[in-house]
Amino acid sequence: MKIPLIALLAISTASALCAANWNTPQLAIYYSFDTSPPAVLVTEMQTELSQILSDSGLRVTWRALESPRDGSEDFRAIAVVRFHGTCSFSQNAGDNEREPDPAGKPLAETELVEGRVLPFGGVDCNTLRRFIAPKLNAEDAGRKDADLGRAIARVTAHEIYHMLSGSELHAKSGIARSSHSSAELTAPTFTFAQTETNWLRAWALNGMGQPMGAAEARTESAREPDSLILESSDSVSGR
Repeated sequence: MKIPLIALLAISTASALCAANWNTPQLAIYYSFDTSPPAVLVTEMQTELSQILSDSGLRVTWRALESPRDGSEDFRAIAVVRFHGTCSFSQNAGDNEREPDPAGKPLAETELVEGRVLPFGGVDCNTLRRFIAPKLNAEDAGRKDADLGRAIARVTAHEIYHMLSGSELHAKSGIARSSHSSAELTAPTFTFAQTETNWLRAWALNGMGQPMGAAEARTESAREPDSLILESSDSVSGR
């Protein structure tokens, strides 16, 4: 069964981490691509995700799924994210004009088993690429790949928040909303709302967040469709 990429809301921050542990990543993201992506896309994806999480103090490290394991590494949490399809504009030159409008289609999914959110998710690069393509018409292929990497990072951040919080509910604004517009995914900046940033900060400090009951009272009460949905326009409508 698949469920939405989601978010929880905030709690007050706790005491600071000791200086000795400050540079140690708390989260490892193990990832794979169906096809080899351009280096510029991977660099932009990793840089953007670090920027999104910088306000919360949450530090991540990336590990390719096929890379050798280092038994000495110790992370508070591990997430596995697979990027499906072709994550590149330069490898799909001219294809986007012939593909149908992807608006309203699922973009990413996270696994759920017997009510438990698992740290396994996937992003549909083909859908995401088609969705943001009209916003990038004036750019060359290399710049488009960088912009795609940035959009992938924003979707991945949504998914990571879903996995860490363990909730199926969405927030009313920011990256943790149930739907994103092409304008949000290609804007110079797009971040979590302050409540989600605060929750992530608490997780980074303590490895835990607000109790579920209190958090859910501040999120949308209705459960959302099975995935992060792409909006049909550039307007931001809180679902």
